[in-house]
Amino acid sequence: MNATPDHVLNTLNSMSDYVVMFKKAFPNEASPVIFDNFAKAIEAFEATLITPAAPFDQYLEGDTTALNDQQKAGLKLFMQTGCSSCHNGINVGGQDYFPFGVIERPGATLLPASDKGRYAVTKAASDEYVFRAAPLRNVALRTPYFHSGQVWSLKQAVGVMGETQLGIELSDKEKNDIVAFLR
Repeated sequence: MNATPDHVLNTLNSMSDYVVMFKKAFPNEASPVIFDNFAKAIEAFEATLITPAAPFDQYLEGDTTALNDQQKAGLKLFMQTGCSSCHNGINVGGQDYFPFGVIERPGATLLPASDKGRYAVTKAASDEYVFRAAPLRNVALRTPYFHSGQVWSLKQAVGVMGETQLGIELSDKEKNDIVAFLR
């Protein structure tokens, strides 16, 4: 979202409906509109983005016709290449933090010096450029990609992740198959 915590809080506090909702959501706090509560509210919202009865859910429930052959090939690649080791669970990710650039750090456009991820919170050198693995449910509907917001193509994002996180260069067909699964 590329907004400072102060900007977020000023914006929330300027909207009386949000102030009321924060008081209801965090009743034991005198001043509930704080950045940690904002993060908790976003997290709670994202947990609702499960898209019940999506083709992927139907496939998991045993309907082998819910995904087409290309989507099935993309799912297989998603699992075999290692994507599912970070992007798993009901929202296909979002539960844990991982370094961005496990194998190879992406360039400065994708890793801006002003956003070092968890390091901003922990100040631990090992947390530089460690981010929450984005939930991939509905990812095709949520451009742009990465914390920098610099990638607008899901296919490009899949390619970047293959190279930086897994150390593999996916073919065009493989990227297209994984994108078909993610859609």
